[in-house]
Amino acid sequence: MTKRIAVPSGDLVRKAAQGGRGFGRAFWKPFSAAGRALWYEVTGLFFALFALFFAQGLWRLRHAWRFGPEHRHFEIDLVMTAVFLYFSISAFVRSRRTPH
Repeated sequence: MTKRIAVPSGDLVRKAAQGGRGFGRAFWKPFSAAGRALWYEVTGLFFALFALFFAQGLWRLRHAWRFGPEHRHFEIDLVMTAVFLYFSISAFVRSRRTPH
């Protein structure tokens, strides 16, 4: 008595692989979109914290904005506050634009 072994055809294997990839995309897409949005929000928060740190320096040196020995530090704090505020806002905007 001989045993017969069913060998799947190439078409069946290809369709099974295609179905598996479709399942993977359908399953992981919501998680990856939510993860990307969360990543943008966390980085935006850190950029906002840095902007707040430099804004404190601006407030402390607000009287030296025109002249004085601390004028250079005031300028640096001003530029860094603006840069990190821009990064923070753009990260939150990207988070809102992420498709859900």
